Amino acid sequence: MIMAARLSDEYLGEHVDVLIIGAGLSGIGIATHLRRRHPGRGVALLEARGTLGGTWDLFRYPGIRSDSDMNSLGYASRPWTGEESIVDGPSILRYLAETARAHGVDELVRYGHRVVAASWSSTLARWTVDVELTADAPPSAPGGPGGPGVPSGPGAAAAAGPRRIRLTCDVLVGATGYYRYDRGHEPDFPGRAAFPGRVVHPQHWPDDLDHFGQRVVVIGSGATAMTLVPALAERAAHVTMLQRSPTYVVALPAVHPLMTRLRRVLPARWAAWLVRWHNILLGQFMYWLSRHRPEAVRRELLARVARALPAGYDVATHFAPAYGPWDQRLCVAPDGDLFRAISAGNVEVVTDHVDTFTERGIRLRSGRELAADVVVTATGLRLRMFDGIALTVDGEPVHVPRRRVYKGMMLEGVPNFAFALGYVNASWTLKVDLVGGHLCRLLRHLDRHGYRVFVPGDLTADRALPAGSAAGTGRGSSVLDLTASYVLRDAGELPRQGDRPPWRTRMSYLADIRALRFGRVTGLDLRFLPPPEAASEAVVRRPAAPAVNQGTAADDAVPVPSVPTQSVPMPSVPIPSAPTRVAR
Repeated sequence: MIMAARLSDEYLGEHVDVLIIGAGLSGIGIATHLRRRHPGRGVALLEARGTLGGTWDLFRYPGIRSDSDMNSLGYASRPWTGEESIVDGPSILRYLAETARAHGVDELVRYGHRVVAASWSSTLARWTVDVELTADAPPSAPGGPGGPGVPSGPGAAAAAGPRRIRLTCDVLVGATGYYRYDRGHEPDFPGRAAFPGRVVHPQHWPDDLDHFGQRVVVIGSGATAMTLVPALAERAAHVTMLQRSPTYVVALPAVHPLMTRLRRVLPARWAAWLVRWHNILLGQFMYWLSRHRPEAVRRELLARVARALPAGYDVATHFAPAYGPWDQRLCVAPDGDLFRAISAGNVEVVTDHVDTFTERGIRLRSGRELAADVVVTATGLRLRMFDGIALTVDGEPVHVPRRRVYKGMMLEGVPNFAFALGYVNASWTLKVDLVGGHLCRLLRHLDRHGYRVFVPGDLTADRALPAGSAAGTGRGSSVLDLTASYVLRDAGELPRQGDRPPWRTRMSYLADIRALRFGRVTGLDLRFLPPPEAASEAVVRRPAAPAVNQGTAADDAVPVPSVPTQSVPMPSVPIPSAPTRVAR
């Protein structure tokens, strides 16, 4: 019985070549690349929840949608051909499920598998991954009731103890996004206990909440609040959006006019490809213009808001932020739904601060009281990389906030590890596609030259930090270069970036195409090691050595002509869609 209990507590599972943590937007995207370009490699996706989709299954609040247009949010290998460009969450979830089925990725997902720790051994040149089986794991899963190595019969489950398994892999991929799934950010508002109504956070929207005929106050001014407010206003008696400070908002058509015209004369897939690149290039240009001509962009954004609202509306108070465009995310109102709800009188925007909750609602610092039956705290995410998984390299803990990011997809001093972190100024999947493609090139380079290990920088990166830099502040800036509250609040949870490539994480899709799709796989800061050298590395702990084999291989580099840059006047074009607020 003792032996059986040990087996169930930590079942030693099989070895896979590439193990992907997460079956959301990132995990599915990277897995499709591996299936297409490395069909002989064993791949598995571990998903803690009971279904795929990640963000798009977790968030279920009314009106849930993406701010990114689906033409650029869709994968390059399976372009979005639908008529609508800005779609709701269920449509995105269906697209993900269909993509997974089309590439056979759905068969690789193991549900109810929560990764809690991963340890790298240089002696073995592999990862060992500890997994807890959740209630969503199938009973036949190794370590589960009825699975291999587990006792059966009455009382067996209680005797077995926690359901855990252990897998090994050559390459580990973090596709977990950058925020906590278990809870969002909920400020400790004074007097909250005195409020008799419902207080909910959008990250965990209750199924039994009926807001019909209710007075609803939504606290927040980000993409989630902008989505919730017009959706709630369709059934609520009245909705108030309470914000501390305004956000830039732009109305965009849900159906892309260019897509409508192209579909009349071209096959749907060709039309989708052209609209995809139209949106990508326009988005990149507008981001560049926002950084170099912020006042011009600001004037245009505010002028559009003024035209969408009733004459005399106080745009300066409620829609004119103190920061410049793209210092924080740009929010989207599909077909101007927010502005239409305000114009109809169903929605009021209030710019003030919460003083305290009361028995009737919320009292503001100005002294005004907002009556409420339901309060929605759309106050943001809590950031955390890799879902809090404990990483170790040769027994040494990896302090993620102390590590720099290499090429926007690898972690300093962590061997055979890649991850996906999307753009803040473009669709998340644009980066996912580049990461998946570059990882495939990296694996081909290992195969071609007989290597087993790739590692950026030094295995002992944490030890090189100056004293007092526990949050990583001694190694460059945060990898997310935004001034949004949710980023500043948890900046100490994020890895760092350097001041120049490849350690600088550029929020530029075009620059990353050159670096990740066409640039060299090798580099001075990336080492490749065969198994024997990997073993000796663990024993003697040598400092970082120069990269081996700096010569070019047939597909290690593709020449790309340089593109000159020049100042371009602001054109009269639609403002592009903003990126997905909650990823990935």
